[in-house]
Amino acid sequence: MRSAFFRKFRAGLLLPLAIFTFAQMDTSVHRAPDFPGDALWLDSGGTKAHHSIKGYRGQVLLIDFWEYTCINCIRDFAVVKRWYRKYHAYGFEVIGVHYGEFKIGHDPENVRRAAKRLRLPWPVVSDVNGSIWRAYDSQVWPNRYLVDGEGRIVMQVMGEGNNREMEAKIRELLAPGHPEAQKVALDPEEKAFASECGTPTQETYVGEWHGRGAVENPEAYAEGRVTNFHGERQPKDGGVVLSGKWRTLMEGVRSEAKDASATAMLRYHARSVYVVMSVENPKKPMRVYLTQDGKPLSSQNGGADVRFDQQGAYVEVSEPRMYYLVKNSKFGAHILALKTAGRGLTLHSFTYGNNCQQEFEEL
Repeated sequence: MRSAFFRKFRAGLLLPLAIFTFAQMDTSVHRAPDFPGDALWLDSGGTKAHHSIKGYRGQVLLIDFWEYTCINCIRDFAVVKRWYRKYHAYGFEVIGVHYGEFKIGHDPENVRRAAKRLRLPWPVVSDVNGSIWRAYDSQVWPNRYLVDGEGRIVMQVMGEGNNREMEAKIRELLAPGHPEAQKVALDPEEKAFASECGTPTQETYVGEWHGRGAVENPEAYAEGRVTNFHGERQPKDGGVVLSGKWRTLMEGVRSEAKDASATAMLRYHARSVYVVMSVENPKKPMRVYLTQDGKPLSSQNGGADVRFDQQGAYVEVSEPRMYYLVKNSKFGAHILALKTAGRGLTLHSFTYGNNCQQEFEEL
């Protein structure tokens, strides 16, 4: 399920407007705005003059709005990379526009590291001020705009899905100059949101994110306040119950206990679980230990970032990013607990994957 949600600028704030679970497509034709000059291009190959809509005239350009902590975007890279490999020689180009959701996503160095880790082969721009985001009226991650050789947006796909329709349009636009592109095999039909895939828990924001905070302790949220939470009950689905000292913030909750007494417990139903975490000093990594249904997370159910020692399963948090926590053998409901090793760890959000959202590069 795609969990990113619509956001618009209102009085300088980003506000959540709606949530949807499948891609939406717009085929209205209109001129593609050029890229404002205050964004930071991170690739070393092109010049600033090249990265303009005019500079891509005669080619087919996909403008991909992404967010490096967004699992929906990361899953989508597998699709866009295939298209790039298949059609780049025929004049198909991609530009990745990164606009952050959390504060960590507005640091260009974090974006640069993410683009390298995710092995993105196309130019990437860090839209630090949101200028490109606003120029394109982008409201969701991932968000893809297909631009023809005359600089017109001919298709927009918001969210995961509609890949067959977009690939067919790419081939149609390339065909006049490169008819051989039509001979390339289409990707197989997708079924990521078929009924048999299962419907997982919606995205879980741990901080008081515009009224969507998932913490269920009776102690109220208070921006910046440290509270000694008492987790006396289990959470509801998509909810989080805290134990120990945590500082509540809009963007998450930060552990304030000097020892390993701060715990966050999550109830979810899904096949896989991902979490966005950060630490105060990335040069001093912190281990976060994991249990599922009261037992140490097993190696069979551990995500790509899970390691094991004598205490059990853990994730070592260094750079601020999304971490792969759980990859169960089958879809189901579980209680997941994260135990910190000290102060300074921030939990931002949890996202999930269904049975049909497992085949992608976990980088």
